Amino acid sequence: MSRDPYWNHNTRYHPWLLAKAPASARTALDVGCGDGLLARKLATPGREVVGIDADADALKQASGADGVRFEQADFRDFAGAFDYVTAVAALHHVPLDEGLSALRRLVAPGGTLAVVGLWKMTPVRDAGYLPLLPLIWAIDRLPPRPSGPDVPMRDPVDTIDDIRKSAAAILPGARIRRRLMWRYTLLWRRPA
Repeated sequence: MSRDPYWNHNTRYHPWLLAKAPASARTALDVGCGDGLLARKLATPGREVVGIDADADALKQASGADGVRFEQADFRDFAGAFDYVTAVAALHHVPLDEGLSALRRLVAPGGTLAVVGLWKMTPVRDAGYLPLLPLIWAIDRLPPRPSGPDVPMRDPVDTIDDIRKSAAAILPGARIRRRLMWRYTLLWRRPA
């Protein structure tokens, strides 16, 4: 059972993100960090973590830990290169190609990018996903629990095919998988 102070469709993927963090990563960047929950989890002895969010109100909810600092910033303009970069429910807030290019730039040579994103579902293109809807609705109807910080929401505009096509051009070799809870995961390792 998670010891998180809340659960939502994004925190559900924190274990996956933590498992993908290279043990050798000495620096990490959490894009769209919100209240800093994932950034704090990424902080391990010897790893410095930066959490950035463009929303000042979201950052007011952030609390730090040793080795974690927060900055208000748009990741498309942020400077630096990190051994591990995460972006959870952040990429669909910006134009896809622009966002993927910015994330690529932030990953240091030999580093890893892990994205948990949202895609625009369409009944025809995503028909294989439709049988999972009862499971998703059942999870959403579990007894109420805290759902996390109040952050800006935006519906995705890019389909999974759009995302795969852009990632193939911008992040060659990226692995993308559709997941439950209207999410996909993208994992990419930048060549050294």
